[in-house]
Amino acid sequence: MPDFSFRAATPDDAAEIAESMRLGFATYRSFTPRGWEPPDPEEERIRERLAQPEVWCQMAEAGAEMAGHVSFIPAAIHGAIAVTDDPGLAHFWQLFVREPWWGSGLAVALHAAAVAEATARGFERFRLFTPAEQGRARRFYEREGWRTHGEVFFEPHFGWDLIEYRRTL
Repeated sequence: MPDFSFRAATPDDAAEIAESMRLGFATYRSFTPRGWEPPDPEEERIRERLAQPEVWCQMAEAGAEMAGHVSFIPAAIHGAIAVTDDPGLAHFWQLFVREPWWGSGLAVALHAAAVAEATARGFERFRLFTPAEQGRARRFYEREGWRTHGEVFFEPHFGWDLIEYRRTL
């Protein structure tokens, strides 16, 4: 694996995180309907989330360049999709690795860090939502011990079908 440095994200990192999301969402055009446009990552919303003490986010850098990030939030405060009050469930909010580092092992390292931190914080399970047609992400999550939970459903904000995954910590 290349030499990466890891650090906790702060609200000041919102622009870089939003850019990673923009770059990642742009690759979704390979499986979304013709004419689909990526949603705006809402940098200010990311900044607000990163300021919450319950939100955990780790950045990975290659030199001075952002390479990827991972984050989770208690599912009880996640909000939009599948609202729950289950205190043992963490929502795996984001995992984005910029394309130059695909296949480098960075996604595995970021994922492992999130699992370790969620476990240390007392969570028992993780959940995530990923595009149903995003085969690359789905294969990754399945290799990392995630299993589908429920049926595919349409998410109008994003404009694509999602599938929920869960994983025991």
